[in-house]
Amino acid sequence: MAGIVIYAKSKPPETLFDHTKAVVDNSLSLLNAYGKRLKDSWPESLADLNSLMRIVAAYHDLGKNYTPFQNVLRKSINIDPLAVSSLDPHIPHSFLSAAFFLADASDLEIEDQCLKALLTRAIAFHHHRDIMERLLDPDNELLKEVIKEDIQPNYERLDFMKELGIILNKPGFKGIKRILTGTWDSYWESVVRNNPEYQRAYILLSGFLMKADHSASAHLPTEFEPLANTKDSVLKYLAGKKIDVSSLWQLEALDSIRERNVILIASTGMGKTELALLWNGDAKLFYTLPLRTSVNAMFSRMLSVFGDDGRIGLLHSTASAYLLEEIEKGGKQDAEIVGLMDRARQLSLPLSVSTADQLFTSTFKYPGYEKVYATLSYSNIVIDELQAYNPEIAAAILWGLKEVTELGSRFCLMTATLPGFYMDFVKDNLPDLVIEKRFLQVSKHRIELVRKNINDSCDSIIDSWREKGRVLVVVNTVKQAQKLYEELKIRLDNESEDNLMLLHSGFILRDRSLKENKLLDDNNPFTGIVVSTQVVEASLDIDFPVLFTEIAPADSLVQRMGRVERRIREGKLNLENPNVYVFWSDETSGVGSVYEKSLVSGTGELLENYSGRLLSEEDKQEIVNTLYYSDNAKKVKEKFEKAIEMLKLGILKAKNRDDAQRLFRDISSVECIPLAVYEKEEDVILQLVERVESSKERIPRLRAATELQGYTLSVKRSRVPDSKIVKLIGSTVVINIPYDASTGIQYEKEESPFV
Repeated sequence: MAGIVIYAKSKPPETLFDHTKAVVDNSLSLLNAYGKRLKDSWPESLADLNSLMRIVAAYHDLGKNYTPFQNVLRKSINIDPLAVSSLDPHIPHSFLSAAFFLADASDLEIEDQCLKALLTRAIAFHHHRDIMERLLDPDNELLKEVIKEDIQPNYERLDFMKELGIILNKPGFKGIKRILTGTWDSYWESVVRNNPEYQRAYILLSGFLMKADHSASAHLPTEFEPLANTKDSVLKYLAGKKIDVSSLWQLEALDSIRERNVILIASTGMGKTELALLWNGDAKLFYTLPLRTSVNAMFSRMLSVFGDDGRIGLLHSTASAYLLEEIEKGGKQDAEIVGLMDRARQLSLPLSVSTADQLFTSTFKYPGYEKVYATLSYSNIVIDELQAYNPEIAAAILWGLKEVTELGSRFCLMTATLPGFYMDFVKDNLPDLVIEKRFLQVSKHRIELVRKNINDSCDSIIDSWREKGRVLVVVNTVKQAQKLYEELKIRLDNESEDNLMLLHSGFILRDRSLKENKLLDDNNPFTGIVVSTQVVEASLDIDFPVLFTEIAPADSLVQRMGRVERRIREGKLNLENPNVYVFWSDETSGVGSVYEKSLVSGTGELLENYSGRLLSEEDKQEIVNTLYYSDNAKKVKEKFEKAIEMLKLGILKAKNRDDAQRLFRDISSVECIPLAVYEKEEDVILQLVERVESSKERIPRLRAATELQGYTLSVKRSRVPDSKIVKLIGSTVVINIPYDASTGIQYEKEESPFV
């Protein structure tokens, strides 16, 4: 059998020896680069991490010697098959690789049964295939047949493993099913999975193997060179903003928070981001935010701080669309953008800006989650604006933080407001915690609680606009925003076209982007009335002199207030009149659907004590804390605690990553094109679909997919009855629900499909 080439990949062709060596090298380079931090999280009672990592890396793909698998690759490479075989080519090679390891375990001095099971499973499940469950059925003999008829007769084709210091024994079937399924699986659950040290070891070994394997397959480094001189970069950036860096509060706080877990509660505009970067230093960092718009803005900000050398990543579901704009602006080449996307997806960059779902869907333990957890074990994480998530999602994030800090990760949780029961969970469950509170010593908001429907105050809104030049109006539902917009449009008459904007997430991406770009244009700032929903709470860096808002829970109101006089950080405002008007009536939208009734009524009762008064930053914290420690927050707290308990028991477990995304978002949504848009742009849309399906080049395919995405919006599945679905284009549905570019999608009933 000497001289037979065994392949691992076909595009481009790569031998199994070369790929295996690359995975071994990647594994060891990762451990060398982050050895000290990894050593702290590796169980002392187990064998050396490096030696075990080398074993799983060396054995992980030996099952690719399977003849039918080799014939598939050789056909793709356009060379002759090894031999004719009638065996099923879809047998997972990772299961066959596990058989090789079990045959050699004693020679490798792996005698402990739990450790043997741990290594076997790390190898067997480094890829997930749907066929696995069927193969492990006690009555299914296919795996045994394959090992007996093909793996055993041909194992000497892997003689090249001697060059990696491994002499293979003939693999057998004995023990493999026992370790991977049935009664042994319950042994695994009761002894290994419930032993924190073995559980930690399994996650790290399995995750590092996946990471090393994926990077070798992509021909990328497992980790790119860390950023250096972070402190200098941050201070230079701030100095460029004309900020005095000689007495920064962030530097004062640094000694007490460095290399610890941090909760930072600070006023909007205090410089939380700069503190997070200084806290992180030159460590690997994932910076998470709730919404893609804010992630894009933070990505651009990080480029301004550190420069653009391809080591800052962008991670969210439409990141390619944002990055492709860089090509259009002429600043990047196609290959650069493709490379950046690949590096970000491999989690291999020293700084990645991300939506939280890109990391914390792993809390639901979908197959392959170990790669994310293992990467986070030697990384720092920033969680910005936790209060923007619903309690179930917040539970997933905080439970995920608990688990990855046990592996070695550190976090900085930053917010302007934090419900008390979130704080209590972190205090009780996450170690080495320091809480830092910083508030602006300026009162920027005088509020007035108005006990009537906001729709009855159109004249006051217009009068305020004429006086102040810009007015922000925030309501709780899309339908209410549309209704108020139409009423203001009638009142303004000819003035409405240039001075009135409606913004919510019920617009197709193209229309919403046009509105947001107009609103954020510093060179030609929008001067008018903006009617919006919660999308402005955390996603847009906007500043208005006055706010009219429907009542909402206190933490949401504080976020909305953060869009008023946002850039004033010191001094004294002349606020004889209110600049925040909070409307509370029986007709307030979204009460009971978007927000818990008890939270809204509790907030109203608290605000009655502050109406007409200046609100300090400490006042805002007191209102939020009082609300969430009261009985008014009971239902929300129960949702959070129930989600935590289900995560703890392993009930919230995902079948795959898409399923985890659905669990994380707590929503089953579909990508839709409104019929009115489709009919107007049908030719263009169909051409784009054809380009997506037929283009062999990656960038043209991404361009077409990104442009097609511009005609879509994400809609809660319950809002799209089958009777409203006109046709299916790929995974996108055309829906017969009214849509207008100025007002967005229009539903018959009020619900909460968007934020």
